[in-house]
Amino acid sequence: MKLYVRLLLSCLSGLLLFLAWVPSYFPFLIFFAFIPLFFISENIEKEQLRFPFLQGMHYSFPALLVWNVLTTWWIWNSTPQGSVATFILNALLMSFIFGFWQWFRRLNRSSEILSPLFFITAWISFEFLHLHWDLSWPWLNLGNVFASTTQYVQWYEFTGVFGGTLWVLIANFLFYYWIQSFKKDKKRKTVFTVTTLCWLIIPITISLIQYYTYKPKHEAPIDVIIVQQNTDPWVEQYHMANLQHAERITEVVYPYLTPKTQLIVTSESSIPHTLLLDSLIQRNYPANFDLYNPYAGFVLFDTLLSYYPNLNIIAGLSTGTIHDTKISPVAQQRPDGRYWIFYNSSVCYNREGVVGVYHKSKLVPGVELMPFPKIFGFLENFILRFGGANCSLGKDTLQRVFSMPLLNGSCNIGVPICYESVYGELFSHFVVNGASLMAVITNDAWWDDTPGHRQHFLYAKLRAVETRRTILRSANTGFSGIINERGDVLQKTAYNERTAIHALVYPNDKLTFYTLNGDYIARIALFTLPLLLLFSIFVKIKTKIKRVKK
Repeated sequence: MKLYVRLLLSCLSGLLLFLAWVPSYFPFLIFFAFIPLFFISENIEKEQLRFPFLQGMHYSFPALLVWNVLTTWWIWNSTPQGSVATFILNALLMSFIFGFWQWFRRLNRSSEILSPLFFITAWISFEFLHLHWDLSWPWLNLGNVFASTTQYVQWYEFTGVFGGTLWVLIANFLFYYWIQSFKKDKKRKTVFTVTTLCWLIIPITISLIQYYTYKPKHEAPIDVIIVQQNTDPWVEQYHMANLQHAERITEVVYPYLTPKTQLIVTSESSIPHTLLLDSLIQRNYPANFDLYNPYAGFVLFDTLLSYYPNLNIIAGLSTGTIHDTKISPVAQQRPDGRYWIFYNSSVCYNREGVVGVYHKSKLVPGVELMPFPKIFGFLENFILRFGGANCSLGKDTLQRVFSMPLLNGSCNIGVPICYESVYGELFSHFVVNGASLMAVITNDAWWDDTPGHRQHFLYAKLRAVETRRTILRSANTGFSGIINERGDVLQKTAYNERTAIHALVYPNDKLTFYTLNGDYIARIALFTLPLLLLFSIFVKIKTKIKRVKK
């Protein structure tokens, strides 16, 4: 196989991955997307090219770069430098998997079982580890590909998205071996035909049965309003006072308010200028509507609550705490010698004041977090300003839920912030901690009207299926909406629209298998991978010893 043929096949894989990806409605192309790369790998092994690890990386990198760029190019709109780093680094990390796999194939030349098993466990392990380090970027985890067609993956309530990744990778290998079987005996072709069809049809059938027979056990409905402020983050967000932002919120919700309204959900950073958290909790702030009073937005909320006493308001804030000593690596020294820690927060506010606070715990690398600060701390100011932040933010230690008093009893609600909704296990921790309703607050306006905000909205459908929770999604702009427990979008706003959604929603206390067990598929893969490697090395050494003895 000539060099240009390998490169063309690699680019073909990248295009198939892109064409399958959200918000495309052709997700099943993903079942064929890796096959061109498998043919390249087979050719590298057949021709016994030197340096198999580097060969695997070299020929997979174009495919993975094409996929990353075409699918997530919209990152450029918020951080041009950061987007280039993201494309290259993510593609490079993915190509390491192909490199290791190519090396493993050279180690086990005769195995048709160990080779795909190693690749599958290595890829799943990579996706899992990519969720849990400072450069985390789970946007392209393969199981996310079905976000626009959740009716086919209702079994995610048992497996999470890693079940989808496993489904995709095994399907690619089955189709690859099915194509290869045409060169061999008829019996082998029949076996792979039947196996491949079963592997595709059975999960889809099970899912459709789940979808059409699912009957949630609902509690009493809650009257909610979801706000889409539509504030321009580049021009308006930090040039308007907090009071002006609060006025925009009240203007939008006012036509929908009734005495029975129990919850208003606003977006991430809906009140953007930093508030001292202790002052907010203790209500120790000037009680006036002065434009320069940063707490005036909550003074306005107090006025609203005096007319509608049953309301709970969930708001996205920028908050800070002050400390006498540097209690955290992210603490920033003030001129008076004390230290600030800044947070991207959500709060639940009602007549009693602040009844719940959660700080975003999964921070965006290079925007809210300086990756590996002990190594690259000297670059913090330079890197973080790619995304408009001035320092690394503090984060919460667990996924806290808000307990809201209602007309009839109470309700626990979890409020993940922004791209925390892409992390299945983290999202499920809110549910484990008692949330019977979920609200995702985000500011997708940074990306403009691109596939970014569409992908982000659709990923919430996967979280709804995994946890069987209704999701209230408030975006500054992008798509705000309501997603039910089957992943159906019940209501959705338009992009670049200042509006609100008014609806009755239903909490649910059921805990799914995935919610209770998390990413167990990935942990099994992570445990299996080194065992496969050790077993292969042992067999290789044993074979060499036998040859020497002969």
